[in-house]
Amino acid sequence: MTRKLLLLALALLAAPAAAADETFGLLDIKLGASYGRLELDLDFRDITTSLAQMTGTTPDLGRRGYGCMRRDDAQADIGCVSHVEKFDGIATREIRLNFLAGRLYQFSMSAEMQYYDAVLAQLSARNGAPTVADDAARWQNGSGRITAYRGKDLVFVNFELAGYAEAVQRKRDGTSLECN
Repeated sequence: MTRKLLLLALALLAAPAAAADETFGLLDIKLGASYGRLELDLDFRDITTSLAQMTGTTPDLGRRGYGCMRRDDAQADIGCVSHVEKFDGIATREIRLNFLAGRLYQFSMSAEMQYYDAVLAQLSARNGAPTVADDAARWQNGSGRITAYRGKDLVFVNFELAGYAEAVQRKRDGTSLECN
């Protein structure tokens, strides 16, 4: 009986630690997810092809509005943007995803300033109370960080996988990224 109670106590104590290092995300978008998985889940479309095949006034960007294109810079190999995605009922200005070596290393969300409190409330409900300093709310754990900025007209939220800065530097240096 004592052994079972000890195991139960250890399991309960370990649960918050595991949650503390849970990968950050938004909706069904998680940092570190593969491009292939998100391509299927979010119904990505190649923006160049969609524009070339456009027959009406708007290109076909799939059911969630993500247009993607290859990038030739150190921050991403592929970038995807949606201007129609919503965050728990909050209209977003855009959600921008940046992939390096087939993984989602960084993404951002922006919305009108009127949604600032609602965005922070949703992020806090998912990730706990933020650290607030210099007009920014921050969440950080072993898997990455989230920073929400209050701008003049927009709220901007940046999600970054741990190791993103190093991955960008490796790409700048021409060094291949290691698979984790």
